[in-house]
Order: sequence, then C-alpha cells, then structure tokens
Amino acid sequence: MRRIFKLFILLAIMAISLPSFGQGLKAFKLKNGLSVYIWEDNTKSDVYGIVACRTGSVNDPAEYTGLAHYLEHVMFKGTDKIGALDWATEKPLYEKIITKYDEMADEADPVKKEAIAKEINELTVEAAKVSVSTEFMNLIESMGGKGLNAGTSFDVTYYHNSFPPYQINKWLEIYSQRMINPVFRTFQTELESVYEEYNMYQDNPSSVQQEFISSKAYEGHPYARPIIGLPEHLKNPRLSKLIDYYNDWYTPENMVLILVGNVNAQQISGRINATFGRLQAKATPERKTYPDLDIKGRKQYNAKVGYYPNVCLVYKGVPAGHPDEKPLDIAMSLLSNNSNTGTLDKLTIDGELTQGFAYSDSRREQGRNIVRCVPLYDENQRRFESNKSAEKKALKAIEKVANGEFEEWQINSIKNNMCRDFDRSMESNTYKAHMLMNAFINEEDLGQVLNYKDEVMAITTEDIKRVAKQYLTNDYLAIYIEKGKLDKSAKIKKPGYKPIEPPVGKQSLYATQFKNMPIGQVDEKFINFGDVQSKQLNDRSKMYYTQNPENNVFSLTLRYGVGEREFRKLGIAADLMNNAGIMGAYEPQQLKEELGKLNATCEVSANSNYLYITMEGYEETLPQACQLLARQILMPKLDDKQLSRIKGSMLGSRQQRKENVNALSSALMQYMIYQDKSSYIDELTDKEVYELQISELTGDINRAANYEAEIFYCGTLPFDNAYDILSKNLPLVANEKPSTSPQDKPMATVTENTVYFLPNSDAEQAQIYFYMPMEKYDTKDDVLRDAFNQYFSGGFNGLVLDEIRGKRSMAYSAGAYIGTPALPGNPTYLFGNIGTQNDKANDALDVFMGLITDMPKNAERIDNIKSYMRQEMLTTHPSFRNKAEYMRSLQRVGYNDDPTKQNLPKVDALTFDDIVKYYEENVKGKPYCIGIMGNPKDIDVKKLEKYGKVVKLNERKLFNTKDAMF
Repeated sequence: MRRIFKLFILLAIMAISLPSFGQGLKAFKLKNGLSVYIWEDNTKSDVYGIVACRTGSVNDPAEYTGLAHYLEHVMFKGTDKIGALDWATEKPLYEKIITKYDEMADEADPVKKEAIAKEINELTVEAAKVSVSTEFMNLIESMGGKGLNAGTSFDVTYYHNSFPPYQINKWLEIYSQRMINPVFRTFQTELESVYEEYNMYQDNPSSVQQEFISSKAYEGHPYARPIIGLPEHLKNPRLSKLIDYYNDWYTPENMVLILVGNVNAQQISGRINATFGRLQAKATPERKTYPDLDIKGRKQYNAKVGYYPNVCLVYKGVPAGHPDEKPLDIAMSLLSNNSNTGTLDKLTIDGELTQGFAYSDSRREQGRNIVRCVPLYDENQRRFESNKSAEKKALKAIEKVANGEFEEWQINSIKNNMCRDFDRSMESNTYKAHMLMNAFINEEDLGQVLNYKDEVMAITTEDIKRVAKQYLTNDYLAIYIEKGKLDKSAKIKKPGYKPIEPPVGKQSLYATQFKNMPIGQVDEKFINFGDVQSKQLNDRSKMYYTQNPENNVFSLTLRYGVGEREFRKLGIAADLMNNAGIMGAYEPQQLKEELGKLNATCEVSANSNYLYITMEGYEETLPQACQLLARQILMPKLDDKQLSRIKGSMLGSRQQRKENVNALSSALMQYMIYQDKSSYIDELTDKEVYELQISELTGDINRAANYEAEIFYCGTLPFDNAYDILSKNLPLVANEKPSTSPQDKPMATVTENTVYFLPNSDAEQAQIYFYMPMEKYDTKDDVLRDAFNQYFSGGFNGLVLDEIRGKRSMAYSAGAYIGTPALPGNPTYLFGNIGTQNDKANDALDVFMGLITDMPKNAERIDNIKSYMRQEMLTTHPSFRNKAEYMRSLQRVGYNDDPTKQNLPKVDALTFDDIVKYYEENVKGKPYCIGIMGNPKDIDVKKLEKYGKVVKLNERKLFNTKDAMF
C-alpha cells in the first residue's frame, strides 16, 4: 500500500508543472523504469492506448537491417502463454527453427539454402499444430478493440489500438503480457509478408524517391537506410538476431505506456503497476553516435526514378527538441504554408512552378531542412521545364527568407496558424498520444511540449531571421529526380512453402482466463443528436450548429447542393478558387494576406455531388472572414497563370499515367466497376482541358453558388449569435435552386463471370480486384452486413487476410468488404483487393475465390464477432465537429436517432447461422468481375479462364482517348 501511495503523490507533483489545459495529464515511472503517461478526458467514448519503444531501424545492425520492422510484425504472434496450446511440445520445435535460420544464413550454396528453408517450413507447419498465432488479435477483438496495428520508424516502434473504457484492465493485462517471453511464431510467413511490403514500395515512385533522397541527405547515418531493410538482408534473415534485438532494446526504461481518453489515472495506477511492473528491469545498450553530414557548397545528385521531374534541395537542420526547431519551422513556413502566403507559394500562384513546398525534418539524432518543387509543365510545348530552372526559381524564394525579406504580419499569421492547428489537433486522442510518444522518444520535457503555443508566440522576428540566415545558406544538396523506370533487379521469387493450418476452435489456457476476467461497468452511452441545432438560413438553405467545448477555433463548411455531375469543370474551377482574388478589390496574393491577418484559412473543393467551401479560424474574426469569403464567391477573380498551371499539371499527369502502375491499376478497378462511366473515361478530353477558359469556370462557380446549401458550423458562440453572423455574411442567394444531391454513381451490372486482364511488365506487384453487385441497400440489414464483414474481412481476424496472408504469405495487403451507397434502394456490392507478387497472383486468386465460392465456416468466431460489434457500436462516436454531418448522412438513409439503439438487440440475437445464410443468399453463386494487372510472364492467363471469360485490356481502353494529345 505504501508504494501505491507514493505513486499517487508523484502523479500530483507531475501534474503541477503542466499548463492549465494539460491538467488531465499524469506522468510517472514504474520501479522497473517504464514511463507512464495518462491523459484523462471523460468526454471521450473510448481510450486510445500505445506501448512504444525508443528504438527503430536506427538500431538495426549494419549487417542485419530490417530487424526492427521484422520484430514489429512478429510481436503479434503471442508468447509462451498467449497462443500456446502446448508450449512443452512447441518449445523444442521453436528452438530448432531458430537454429535452422542461423544454418541457412551461413550457407552459401543456393540449393542447400532452399533445402534448409523447406526444413524450416516443415517445422513451422508442425509448430502451428500446437499453437494459435492469431490468438492475440482474437482476444483484442473480443474486448472490442479497434484499429489494432503497429508502426516502425527510424527512432520508434509502437503498438496501439483503441478500446472501451470498461476494458482497461484487460487491455493492460494483454499488452503487458505480450512483452513477457514473446514467441516469434510463423516467422517464415511474416518474412514473406515483409517481402510483399518491400515489393509494394518498389512500385511506388514516391517511396523510391524518398529512399534515394534519404540516402544522400543522411549519408553516413542509419537514417540513410530504408526502414524496411536492405533487400540482401531481407533475403537472409536470422531469427536469433531478432531475439537479440528484442532483448537488447525492449527494456522497460526504454519504453512508455500511454493512455488517452476516458480513463482515470488514480483508479488504474495500481493495476498498471501490477501488469507492466512485471517487466524485468535491465540496462539498455549504449547507442552508437554518428557525425553529422558536412555539407559544403552545392553538391548535386541525380536519379532516374520518377514519372516526372522534380527537385529536392537539402539543407542542414536540427534534431527534435533543439532550441532552433520551432524558429526553423516558422522560417520554413515563410517558404510555404497552409495559407499559401510563402515565397514558394507565390511561385505556384504566379504559375512559375507546378508545385513547391518546404518543411523541417527533425529526427531524434539529426535534422534537415527540405525544399521540394516540380517544374512548370508547358501546356503548349507539352513538356516540363528543366529541374535547373525550377532550382533557380526556388533559390530566389529561399534567398528572400534567408535575407529576412518578410513582414511582421506574415510572422504573426504563421504563428497564429501554428497555434490554431495545435488546438485543433489536441481535440484528438490519437494526436495527444502520438505527441506524448514523440516527446518520450526524443527525450523532450513534457512541460515544454505542452507549452507549445506559448513557446511559439515567444519566438521573435530576430530569432527567425537568425535561423533563416544560419541554415538556409549556399551549402546544400541538389537532388534531381528525372523521369525513368524504377530498378526492379532485387525481385524476390515465390517460395513453395506449405501453408500453416492451426487447429480450429482451440484456445490457450491464457485465453480462457483472459475472457473470464472481470470488466468495469458497461455504460450504454448513445450519440445525442439533440446536441445539433438547426435553422433555415434561406428558402432552402439550412444551418446546422454544434457547440465547441474545447477551444475557440471555429469550423465552417458550406456544402452547395450541386457538383461535377451537373458542371463537369467545377472541380477545376474550385481548384482555381483556392488561389483566386476578388474582382476589383484583391489580387490572389493580397487576399491570402487579408485572410492571414484574420488568422483564417479557406479551402474550396468539389466532387460529383457538392461544391464545398471550408473555413477555419478564431471566432473573434468570424464576421470579417465570412465577408471576404462572400465577396470572393460572388465576384471571384480567377487567374490565367493559375489556370495555365492547372492545365499543365493535368496534361503532364496524363502524359505519364499510362506508364504509372498505380494509375493503371486504379483505372482498371474503375473500369471493372463503372465501365465507360469510369472517372478516367468519363472525364474532360485533353482538348477540352487545353481549351479551358477563365470565363466559363467563373460562371460555374457563380452557378453552383445559386443552389441550396447546407451550412455546418462548430464554435463557442451561442447558436443565435452564430446564426446572426452567418445569415448576414454568407454568400447565399434567395430562391435557391433545389439540390438533387447526393446521387450514387451507377455501377455496372454483371451478368456473367468476367476476368479483365491488363498486362504490365513493369509492375513488381500484381493488383487483383474483385467486384460483385449485391442486394439493394436497406438499413434493416445493417447488422447482418456488418457481421458478415467482420467475419469475412475483419482486419487481422477476417478470413481473407488470415487465409491469404496469415496462413500462406501470399500478400501483404488483402481484404474485402460489402460497400453501401449514400442512399437506400441503390445496390450494395462486395469489393476485394489483393496486392501480391506476380508469381503468386494465380495462387492468391485461387485462395480468395475459394472463400467466395465455398466460405469456410468457423462457428466459434460468433461470440467474438458479437462482442466486438456491440462494443464498437457503443464506443464509436463522431467528434463534436463532425456530429452534424454524421447526423445528416444517417438521416439520408432513414435513421432519425443513433442507430445503435435499434441495432444492439439485433446484435444480441445474432447467430452464426445468420452469417452463413446471408452469405448463401447474397454472395454464393452470384456473378462477379475480377480485374488483374500484372506481368504476363509470371501470371498464367489460361488458368484465369476457370473463373470466367477472360477479356484482355490495354491502356487505351481505360482512358478517355477522344481528342487525346498523347
């Protein structure tokens, strides 16, 4: 009792040094050195929990890169208790597997290597008969855990999910238990999953470019290596080294437990001590130190790894927590920021660059300042300007900031925006938790982290001029990315491994005891839509209001009831509005300045159904911000240079997309679902884009603003005051045109099984899509549909991921779900997606189609599914900012109250036979389409014929070729 009493005293002491808004935060350390941060917020419906370790790829041995990431994967596989059906039998098999990996790594002969891999596979299959490697995920599902996942970065590895408040004791028990004697089961299958993840990145030019940039920007430091590891190390793993890594770096003093949300620190501190206090205290290895990169003068590097040219300029920066970090953030914001008032932003607005942005990259040990820009695409010559010209333009923009050529209002605007963004972010459990995690990883003082706004506002103009001059110098790296095909030489071939087949319906003694653990009081808290007030603003337009209980940041959304379905060019017009001025009053940059002075930001966008205008700011300037917005909407001054830039960007994108494997796979997916109504086909032609005129786009904005609108406002002003300001200052017209939105885009009917095959020899991964139209949407089927979704593809526990990835390692990503339309009466549909190596594509499709045609039936999962659905319903609540829009979406499908009220009894009455019946009536035997993009050398097209008529496609079939310029 004495120890716990001291703990409470420490909790109180730690809270005193925090700012007033952070009084809900409690911080302390356990006797074994583990840090604990708890942020109480009883307004939240759930708790978000993280266990993080101050280690990542930076601590990978140079000869065994990728260990940190491998470890993250296998930390889900249980322990000598979790998932262990017969540890006495499994242990010697596990130890033999460890030895065999060492043998395989030491063996140089490829034939002998493969033979050892087969032995490992046999041992893995045998060990799987006496263990359940998915048990950890199953138990998290049983307690209503959502968003279970993990992440590995350079300096941190973390494990997280959210859960109901009354399950806190269970969460603490299992998350601490997973750190005690972890067993890295099915390591072989996870290796294959990581190979697939590696392949996925190789098809993504952005990932390849970032790896190249990091290799130069952080040369001589582990930050220069890819987090996932080098391919030669991925191919030659040692499980023993993974165990060594865990034992070295996963020490309590190197770890933090973070809980944010509906949790009481005093009530659970004793339980934390009893669970996480079990972790054995031990020393963490001394970290290696690395000299910082010495950049002298201009040094250029080139890489042909892009679909279009772009430039990255790299300057020296500072590590996280350095006194210059925040002043540098402001200095870099003078180049580009959310208000588009930076010197690089001006180049974009003036049509000198296609894109330009800047940011500080501050990591635990080192930092860099980064400037990225894409040269202007000349629509007349149909080519990009040179990287050299883009660099020259960017350097002039940088020089202005380095020379201190900026005004006081710009500094004030950026600082206010930073503070406003901080306030908005602090509304989120997830953000708070990650902020605390980063503070722990970077060993920053919590008081300083939480006093962020005060620290930002204390930064002077002289501070900013000093750091800009000190860091933005003539010493930098110029990294030129040019168009070129990605190097696919590191391809990993499919192994012929047997799948693991764990026993069905079995669970460990630990699982039985865990499920019988007592839980807290279950409060059935429903969403109260009475919090949303509404009132007509005009003949048809209506305002929806919710109170902001946390800060003085307002958010305003105008949703005009018309979109690109009626006005095909409205999306381009909306894009132009983001850099528009006001006729006869303000040039674009001047309007940005005026909004910046009001500490407000505005964004315009459009989709097929709506024109959106969103604004955020502080309420004291709400009337003035709305007046500027109204003037801009009613009398927009669109800019020819901006239109030229947008046209160039669109045409430049189209010029390369037939070589872009991601664009091609997306176009294939849309063709399969929408046929000729695919957005890639039913789009403006190249000629129509080229001939776009300011006058018609201005007209589209004016015409769209004549439609009825829904206005969503969240703020601290009383409802009547907010209504008075908005009714007088928003751009609304009398006698608005009635809206016909939303409408669901018609999906293709399917009368016979069809396989669309798109050959692509550049794709490292094959992309497989599945589409099956289903019954019309009716809310009465919501529970059945959700239950089927959870059984068939409920994350790690669903059939699809478990059968394709968990048991057979045929993909990194695999999933399926039943999608619903915006309006009742329109069709639902089953959609699936698998990303896998080309040489695994046929096998992966066979497994997936086996699930579709003859779904495996595991009735033991029904209790987990019901438990998860019940708890998920009670703890998934919209934020106060999103509540009104969430309510409107429910009203459109027929709900007038929280759906949980009428659906909970249906969940309680649910049986496994209901799920089987739903499958047999709506999925089994129904016609479908399959889309596959991949390398024809590795995919047996003949074998695809067993799934339907095979239709070979080419790029021209997937895009609008009328009046094509390319």
